[in-house]
Amino acid sequence: MTINRLAPILILCLISAIVAREASAVGDGEGEWRIYSEELNGDVYFFDTSRMKSNNNLHRVWSRILYKTSVMGASSFQSLLEIDCSDNTERVLQRTFYSDELWKEPAMKTDKKEKPKRRIVTHSPTERLSAILCDH
Repeated sequence: MTINRLAPILILCLISAIVAREASAVGDGEGEWRIYSEELNGDVYFFDTSRMKSNNNLHRVWSRILYKTSVMGASSFQSLLEIDCSDNTERVLQRTFYSDELWKEPAMKTDKKEKPKRRIVTHSPTERLSAILCDH
């Protein structure tokens, strides 16, 4: 096979692998997960559109990260976030690191201690999520 014939096959295989990876990442039967950010380092961020709760400028949403490479032994992460559109802040209400890519095997006990509010960092994944939730 020549290079010219091989290139389209390789591209198709790569696209199929990416689609399969993302489908397996969110295909756990829980919620309706939508990608809101794909970082240059390969990390993919999702939020659950089926469990969002909104009250005026305050939005509670479940968020997930699928890490391209392990972060301190974790392959994925899930958190309950509170986004406040009125003052451009976020607060983590609950978080869990997972040792697998399917959010099934917790790497440690879920942290249910609410964290203090903090400003949403410019150009961050959370800013992109805020833009979706706050209709900016």
